[in-house]
Amino acid sequence: MSLQTLKVLEAFLDNPADALSGADLQKRCTIASGTLYPILLRLESAGWFVSRWENIDPASAGRPRRRLYRLTANGLTRASEVFASFGRGVLA
Repeated sequence: MSLQTLKVLEAFLDNPADALSGADLQKRCTIASGTLYPILLRLESAGWFVSRWENIDPASAGRPRRRLYRLTANGLTRASEVFASFGRGVLA
């Protein structure tokens, strides 16, 4: 598991019930979009995340809709196990 993947998982473990957009994750993790989105797609394919489109009217909001990602119960368990195997402070 790469350092970038660990950073993404750590961002979700801070508040596991939160749904985060790619833009949110880029700010939190300082990972380029060309690295971030393949990580999100891979983890979603593995069942660690689910995603959905934001429910807004882009014209009213003045911006495109965002894709929101959220940890699944399986993803929370697996991510917690990964960090437990390292000790939680691995990215500090």
